Amino acid sequence: MKKRVLIIIIAACAIVFGISAYQLITYYGADKASENAFAGLLPDDIGSPDATTDAGGAFGYEAMLPYYEQLRAQNGDMVGWLRIPGTRISYPVMQTPNSPEYYIDRNFQQEYSTSGTLFASSICDVDLPSDVVTIYGHRMKTGAMFGSLGDFLDADFFSARQTIIFDTFTARNEYRIYGVFVEAVNTGTDFMYYRYNQFADESMFNDFMKGIKDNLVIENPDFTPKFGDQMLLLSTCEYTHDDGRLVLVAVRVQPSA
Repeated sequence: MKKRVLIIIIAACAIVFGISAYQLITYYGADKASENAFAGLLPDDIGSPDATTDAGGAFGYEAMLPYYEQLRAQNGDMVGWLRIPGTRISYPVMQTPNSPEYYIDRNFQQEYSTSGTLFASSICDVDLPSDVVTIYGHRMKTGAMFGSLGDFLDADFFSARQTIIFDTFTARNEYRIYGVFVEAVNTGTDFMYYRYNQFADESMFNDFMKGIKDNLVIENPDFTPKFGDQMLLLSTCEYTHDDGRLVLVAVRVQPSA
């Protein structure tokens, strides 16, 4: 009898292990296919996250724009390309005002994808840009999409990566990373950063900054936002809170006159 029970237990464990292994293989396989598809959108030498950020260099805005235009011809929802040198983050950014989360589970080709595609908040204007531009993306366990944003909580990683490049169809926008904040949303008392796009006055800006600082985990005071600055927020999931969010905050470098 005991031997029979042991066999049943072993068989059950083997089934559970097999199902888990299948799910992992499927998950990582789908993610790999998705990453390969994104990697194929731009030529290898200029699609790399570590491509130079020098506007006058080989991969400056003028050199990139024709490739972006080709991509926009394929999918008119594309509004720009986001890259963080020193990370895996180098992806197109989509925006669909009439269906704000359309790309949460769709790839660039508008096919179903668990990793989705980066997308800008429907209330922001990426071309002006708005006082606050928020971009959302999944925090994939493989490190894809915004999977590496959590690495910015490490002081050494944070200090070694200070720049974000967000190319739109009107300009190259370069940002300096100010900090990372973490919070739980939908609590009734949370800081609703996702509702901000324009500051009517300095008081509204101060309220926004208070919300950030109250939840700040790591920062670079050299890049503290000031009233009149334009900011970029990169928002993804955070797993130490129920319905948690991890948000990278950056300040736009004003273009030379």
